[in-house]
Amino acid sequence: MPVVTISDKLSVSDHVQNIVGSCAQSVHAIRTLHAHGMCQEDTQTVYRCVVVAKLMYAANAWWGFATAADRPSD
Repeated sequence: MPVVTISDKLSVSDHVQNIVGSCAQSVHAIRTLHAHGMCQEDTQTVYRCVVVAKLMYAANAWWGFATAADRPSD
């Protein structure tokens, strides 16, 4: 179940930081699997299913709550 971090600042930055940290842990686990013999194609599939899914989950919904400081500058 996805976890949403809510702060009193009405900013999504804490939530995004938590998701990115979770993705970093997942990438480490995927690299370990690859080092233990998982083929490149399967490694990429797991990456897309886990990491990309975490980053994209409800991104459209929380983007509307992002402050100017949360959004990347153009």
